[in-house]
This record gives sequence, C-alpha cells and structure tokens, in this order.
Amino acid sequence: MTARITGGVLVPLCSPCDGEDRFQTAPFQEGLRACLDAPIDGFYVCGGTGEGTKMRPSERQLACEAAVELARPAGKKVLVQVGADSPETSLALARHAASVGADGVSTVPLPGLSWDQQLRYYAQLPQASGLETVLYYTPGYTASLEEMEQAMRLEGVTGIKSSTNDFFFTMRLLDAKPEGVVLFNGKDEYLAPAVLLGAEGGIGMWAAAFPHAYAAIYRHAAAGELKEAFALQSALNRLCCIVFRYGLLPAFTAILEYQGRWRRVFRGGAGDMDPCALEDFMTEALPLIQLLAAARKGALT
Repeated sequence: MTARITGGVLVPLCSPCDGEDRFQTAPFQEGLRACLDAPIDGFYVCGGTGEGTKMRPSERQLACEAAVELARPAGKKVLVQVGADSPETSLALARHAASVGADGVSTVPLPGLSWDQQLRYYAQLPQASGLETVLYYTPGYTASLEEMEQAMRLEGVTGIKSSTNDFFFTMRLLDAKPEGVVLFNGKDEYLAPAVLLGAEGGIGMWAAAFPHAYAAIYRHAAAGELKEAFALQSALNRLCCIVFRYGLLPAFTAILEYQGRWRRVFRGGAGDMDPCALEDFMTEALPLIQLLAAARKGALT
C-alpha cells in the first residue's frame, strides 16, 4: 500500500442541512471550495464537525462523492470517517469510499463493542476498503494506551487522530505509535504544541471556519517559528474561551453565518442562539474572528 495520507492539514467539512436535517450537497461543496485557496492538504469528511454519525448512510455516501469530485482535481486528499452504529454499516461505507476514489478511511470507536470486538472491527476496516486507515481517538474514549498501541500495530492502520482533552495522552500516543503511523492532532487548543512535539498533521473543527489561520499555525509550528505559531494559537484560544461561555455549537454556527456561509450545520437545532446572546457574543468575539479570518502564514505581526 503506497502512503497517501502522510500528515498535513485536513479540513473537517461541515455537512449543511435543511430544516428537516437533510444533507444539502450544494452548500457542502461550497464549503469545500471556500478552503481550496488555503495551504491545506485535504479534507476530512463526515467526522465530528460533519456530524457523520447523525447522517443517513445514503447521505454520507453523497458527501463522500461530492468531496472526491471537487478535491481530487484540486490535488487535495479525501479522508472519510465511516464509523457508524454497527460494523456492517461502517464497513459498507468504507467499501463505498474506496469505490469512488477516496484516499483513506477513518473511524470513531463504534458504540456497544467490547475491546476485542472493537479491535476486530479495526482489523477488518483496511481489509474491506483497501485504503489507509486512520483511527479516531475521540474525547471521552476510554481505551488505554496499551490497547491503542495494539490497534495502531494492526496491518493497514496508518494513522491516528487524537482529540482527547488530555494533552499528555496525545504525547504518549506520539511516543508509542509504530514507525510509519502518523498522528493528527484533533484538539485545536493545543495544535502548535502538538506539532512542535512531533504530530504530523492536524484535523480540527476550527480549520473549517479559519482554514488559512489553522494552516498557518500548523506550518509555523512545523517550521519551528514559535513566535508566529503561538501568536495565532493564542488568538484562537482566546476565541475558544469566549465560544465556550456561549456554547460551542451555537457560537460556531454564529461565526459561519457571519462569514456568509450557512445557518444550519448542526442537526436538531443544536446551533441555535437567542438574539440577545448572539449580539453579546459577536460584540465580544468579532475582533478575534476578523484577526483569524485575515491570517496567513507570515502575515500576522
């Protein structure tokens, strides 16, 4: 298997929906196009930001096809998160991703499985797709370091995305991963430190809103340019502090709407914010939103 997913910045795409939570292909592709002028390496489809586990399998297939259609001609990679409510559905989504030209598949831990069952599923995934496989260590996942070492040594597993709140656990994964396995940092608040300590890539929610700034943090850190990397990292973290006071999903939605993108990317009304809170949030957050939206590598002093 020739390595195609070797690190860099993969933007986790939002999956816009209508008022009845049905996936909308055209705005999804608009979101992808909006990132193509940023120095990114590809896209992560149907992950947490894209609410893949809340979408119908047929909608996830449409999202995969729509991403490949635009990304591949632009020279960008497509990594598709296929984890679902059962191994059977997940494996079917993996086979579909391979059939339409995706570069790799990824998976969240599946619900209700023992560790032995989870490990068996991880082993089946690259066999089913024939593609590189990136495991996703989600926030709150309870697998031990020893268990994840076991999973990372499976044939066909070529990467891991770590989104744990425990920065030191991410560092332990970096230390434990076999040669040739890449680690994508998935916790945006410590992107620069993770890259400085060896993370080969980043896949984070805020890349969907600020692809240039996110890529600049990654590339400054990878180049050892600490002042520049941490200036942007600090700005993003200050914004995150404000965001979490108002609620992550409503605040993220408000930023996307301010940018002229979509009103609805989270199903079940999870992105709603009342008008008074919205006004207060935008007043407080706008300077940081504008700073991050304008950021380019080398452009922030």
